[in-house]
Parts: sequence; structure tokens; C-alpha cells
Amino acid sequence: MALDEPMDLEEDVASWKHLPPEIRINILTRLPFPDKQNMMLVNWESAGMCATLPNKLHELGITEMPSTAKTMLVMKWKNETGRVVSRMVEFRGTTLRQTECPEHTAEAMRAFLRIWRYSKIKHIIIEIPCFEGLSNIWEEGMSGKKTSIAVRNFNIRTNDYRLVTKALTAPKNKGQEISLLANDHGGMETAVFDIDKVRYARSVILWSLVSNIQDHQLHALSAHNIRLHSEFITSNCIARMIQEWKDGKRSLERLHITSPLIDLDSVVRQVQGVCWKNMTDICSIIWREVDEEGYSYATRGPTYDIPAAIGMVEQDGMPTFIFRIIRMTHEMSRVVYERCSVQCPNMVSSEDLARQQEQRA
Repeated sequence: MALDEPMDLEEDVASWKHLPPEIRINILTRLPFPDKQNMMLVNWESAGMCATLPNKLHELGITEMPSTAKTMLVMKWKNETGRVVSRMVEFRGTTLRQTECPEHTAEAMRAFLRIWRYSKIKHIIIEIPCFEGLSNIWEEGMSGKKTSIAVRNFNIRTNDYRLVTKALTAPKNKGQEISLLANDHGGMETAVFDIDKVRYARSVILWSLVSNIQDHQLHALSAHNIRLHSEFITSNCIARMIQEWKDGKRSLERLHITSPLIDLDSVVRQVQGVCWKNMTDICSIIWREVDEEGYSYATRGPTYDIPAAIGMVEQDGMPTFIFRIIRMTHEMSRVVYERCSVQCPNMVSSEDLARQQEQRA
């Protein structure tokens, strides 16, 4: 068959390189994550197109294991059937981490950043004990790039707060759930709590970290779930946050604050807490929903059907204030309204009170 026969000409015209760019981008957009990554290796044009298309990942993680000279990169995504599948790549070296970053960890970080900077990810997991030697690699990998990073949950384990700052400030979206952990009982730079991504996070949890956060920084957090350890948090700050929740000005689900300056009696007095032994029978029934030790008082929430439990426990020899809302079923809410709305009018929302007054009139 001659080279210029019609069939060959039609195949050549219909080939990938002759497709309009918008059609090629439309096709690449629909490729699964691994196929899109492989397509970047075909040629520079394909690499440039794929680089502009965000990956959608269920999880992206990097974990350094200093004792075994190994760093792992883990990627998880949903396949065509909606099932979460994963791929793990190991970067091995011959030298353990000393003062500088070993080459295998540097290579893993470069690969992590290549995926990270063009991705929308549900969970980010970073376990890098020390950021020494990686800071420059991070700057090189992120500088001059138009990123499209979006993250829902952060889980970072490190002893170097610089890594926390870099990771939290990279995404474009807000409202993440942030969980920080140290390899030992270390400290966290207080400036981290002034970052907008932390202030507007949905959840801020610090494990094995002394944050030394101040009252004004804690009060500035809009998180619904807060767990941290500080030497400087006072009873007044805790009471102010709970009172704002009672007034409907703040959303709270849980507080777990360790500080030597918190006095339970002072908080209870300011938020008008009631000892569970003095509550009515129906309230005692609700109290059984609190299945954890240490909660000894209750306080009324912004509406009659959102009470909360408060208390104090010892953790590592330090007083820890605990707070959690009590979630009730629809049936429990109805019973509380019927039995307590008259006896406890301040448990009823202002809209319900107005409705009751109209009915009486």
C-alpha cells in the first residue's frame, strides 16, 4: 500500500496530534489519575496540558522513616467504579538523616510537590521529622507556579513548625480540618495560630504539642473542634467562647484545652452551668448520652435542644478543660420542648418564645 493512500491519510488526520487543543484537554480531564500522570511523560506538549489540569485525589502522603533510610509516597484515588485504590512508591537511600536531608527524601519531596501543586485532595498526610534541607526544595517546587491546590484535611507530624506553615498556606481553600503531631513532646511556634488557614479552620487539634497559644489567639479561632495544650489560656477566655456559643455567635462542638490557669468553678459560674445531680428527670435522661468520664456540669445552648457538657480532667498531671455538645434525637428534642419549655423558658429559642406568645394571645 502506498504511503499516500486515502486510508493512511485519514488515520493521520484523525491522530492525537491533529485534534484541536480544546478536545485534547477535554479528553485529558477525564483520564484517571495514573493515566494522566503517565500522559505527562509522552511529550512536552502533553506534559504542559496535564500540568494545567487538577488531579482529584482521596489522599496524598509522604512519610520519612529515618531509621531505615526510606521515604514513602502514597497516593489514593477513586477509580471508575468509585472504589478507593492506592499506589505506593518507595524512595530508598544508603545514608540516614543527619543534619541535612538525604537524597532519597529530597527526591520523594520533589515528587510529592509535582503532584501536590496541581491537585484537589481530601486528605494530606505529611510525616517529616525535620524540614532542614527540604525548605529550598519546597521553594523551588512551588515558586513561579500557578497552583490549584485544595485540601480538606491536614495530618502533619513534624518537629519543625516551618513545614506546618508552608503546608497550611499552600491551599487556596479555607475551612480545613488540621491535626498536628510531634515525634516528641515538643513546642509549636505561636505565630502558626495567626495564619488565616488556622484561624478559619473547621478543626484544630494538636497532639503531644505545647502550643503556648495566647487567649486572644484562641478566641480568634473559628474552629468547631479545638484540642490544644498551652501554659497561658485562662478561665475567662474559655467562658467567653462558651458564652458566645450560648448566644448563637459561635459554633462549637468540642473543646479540649490543657492549661494550669483554667479553673472549672470560674467557668461554670460565668456560663451558668448546672451540676448534673441538680437537673430535672428529663435532663438526667439526656445526660446519659454523655458517655465519657470527667463531665460533671451541663449548660444550655443557643436553643433548647442543644445542651452541652463541661468538666475537668487530669492529663499528664495538668488540668484539662473539656466541653462537648450533647446531640439529641428528634424524639428527645420533642420531649424536652414539651416538658421543659415552660419550666425553663431560657432553654427555648427567641423564635419559639415569640410563637408561644402569639398562640397564647
